[in-house]
Amino acid sequence: MVDQQNNNDTSAGAEKCIMVCTNHRSGLHNSCGARGSEALAARLEDEIAQKGWHIELKRSICLGRCNEGPNLKLVPGGQMICAVNVDHLESVLAKVGDFISE
Repeated sequence: MVDQQNNNDTSAGAEKCIMVCTNHRSGLHNSCGARGSEALAARLEDEIAQKGWHIELKRSICLGRCNEGPNLKLVPGGQMICAVNVDHLESVLAKVGDFISE
């Protein structure tokens, strides 16, 4: 799993959300969707609901890093987290918790 800070998003006051790429690229295995991102998104939604957190998870067409997927982005202004799988859920949830608290 790779974390990358991205401060290019300047959406001041925007509601925080998690963008998860669920794109399937036809015939290619290097897409987030082909690597299990839909199951990852569903698990994240379940965990977020269990924790009672008020953050929306949105499925995205593409976050532009297909070769590093599955990918998610904490927006606005948060980290891009690449190469995520269900084994990384605890670490991802810790980052989401920190993001919500900011």
